[in-house]
Amino acid sequence: MARVLLGTEPGPPRTRALLRIYLEAAGHQVQELCDGAALLEEAAAGAPHDAVVLDTALPSLDGFQVLARLQAQATTPRVPILVISAIPAQLGQRLVESMGASAYLCKPFTFEALRQALDEALAPANGGAIGAAPSPGEATAHGGPAADAPARPAPPNGAAGRPPHSLHDAAQPPPPPARKRPAG
Repeated sequence: MARVLLGTEPGPPRTRALLRIYLEAAGHQVQELCDGAALLEEAAAGAPHDAVVLDTALPSLDGFQVLARLQAQATTPRVPILVISAIPAQLGQRLVESMGASAYLCKPFTFEALRQALDEALAPANGGAIGAAPSPGEATAHGGPAADAPARPAPPNGAAGRPPHSLHDAAQPPPPPARKRPAG
């Protein structure tokens, strides 16, 4: 189980809760913060974390400022940092890669893509480096599971039995129940 520091935008509480619940269901211990300055303080002074999942839409200091400062702080242990953002994938990937992040996920993304990116970043063989080849049985952040990767069950989600496919799906209200036409 990894200790994950989750820095998310203070927007929809349901979206934040779903991210935290999904990471916890995947076996991680999650500490959630919704402010860039608070995240920096926690990373420097709090209990050590194994990874950081960082949204670029944070108040006080945005995710890019937080990423730059985390990378510049010699006192902060180097941990994999996964960045989530609405910036188009190609541009966002190049930007965060040049800043030292381990992975980039463009919104909306699937929970499975987040799990795979986090697993890849935490893998000891990769050391959190982008572009490193996955170990046998390891998922890849950009192309799904490796060919010989064992299937993982999806975490449960209440009565539905399956999690929403992505944050976008999770934020949508359920469809109305189907109406039956009277026999006639």
